[in-house]
Amino acid sequence: FGSRLESAETPKQLLCRDNLAVSSITLTMFQLGVTVAAALALPAIADMSVFGHKVPDTDAISAALVYAWELNSRNISATAYRLGELNPETAYVLESLQVAVPPLLGELVPKSKVAIVDTNNPAELPANIDKMKIHSIVDHHKLSGLANAEPLEMDLRPLCSAGSILYARAKALGLTPTKQIAGLMLSSILSDSLEFRSPTTTEIDKVYAAELGKLAELDVHDHAEKMLEAKAQVDSYSAEELVMMDSKVFKLGGKKVRVSVLETTKPAVPLSKQAALVEAQQSIAKKEKLSDVIFFVVDILKETATFVSSSPTASKLVEAAWKVKVDANGLAVLPGVLSRKKQMIPALEAAAAKGDEL
Repeated sequence: FGSRLESAETPKQLLCRDNLAVSSITLTMFQLGVTVAAALALPAIADMSVFGHKVPDTDAISAALVYAWELNSRNISATAYRLGELNPETAYVLESLQVAVPPLLGELVPKSKVAIVDTNNPAELPANIDKMKIHSIVDHHKLSGLANAEPLEMDLRPLCSAGSILYARAKALGLTPTKQIAGLMLSSILSDSLEFRSPTTTEIDKVYAAELGKLAELDVHDHAEKMLEAKAQVDSYSAEELVMMDSKVFKLGGKKVRVSVLETTKPAVPLSKQAALVEAQQSIAKKEKLSDVIFFVVDILKETATFVSSSPTASKLVEAAWKVKVDANGLAVLPGVLSRKKQMIPALEAAAAKGDEL
């Protein structure tokens, strides 16, 4: 769902059309003829678990907390959970906003009610997710093969973060975010867009960020700077922790591959541990029975990604995807590459599809 962005439209026109799309979704959610006010007055249902993906980032954690807030506002009892430990940036966001860290999700019994944010990829969710009663998914990624037994609500849009979508939903429902909720939504946008540097950023995201900054009583640029500073504090992390800090599993050329991204304003720090990073990638691939791990260190300020090779097959795929040469040190610099979703994965998929096998 959601509207297609046209560069000729003004932000005001984009917002107007986006809100019309949200209104249509609201009608679908609550059945034709049922008003939002009536929907908000419906009887409460049993508690629902809300969570994002494994190896959670700021958007996954913030969106889970925000969507739980929305559901509770709609009289649907819901609790936010996380599927892993917080990274430094997310820990800073929750601490600065004085928001409690959501608990780790325990084992889910079949037919448990769940709502999913920031992913629809079964590889990033609990192993028995297909046995759950999925109420809804709010996400900004492409469809990734999740199957279930019953119809569900889905809100997928080409915005930069799940937080952006949740803010649009709140506006359509007439819900005014609290300072904390607005701060979480803003943090989702700033994190996933790298303060609007990422090509995933839309004009709607920028307008929403400005509105949310006012609601949260935060200076948008100052908050983004502090988030980036926190993101760079990785000195104490092991090589394996660095590789796994922002990592997702994909099928590339029919092979199971983990693609990891480390975003930082200080790339020299992790790159100084190159030998350990290579060993960590090889260890993770063996332990998880993967064909490969492909690891990029993204320099946020210079808007450049550095590929750190751990195998000849990974090097071959990256060389084919970007028409570059991995140097004798096992590195390849990719100018302008920032986004895994919009740049890395499409390029790797295209190269693998052409027969550049891993």
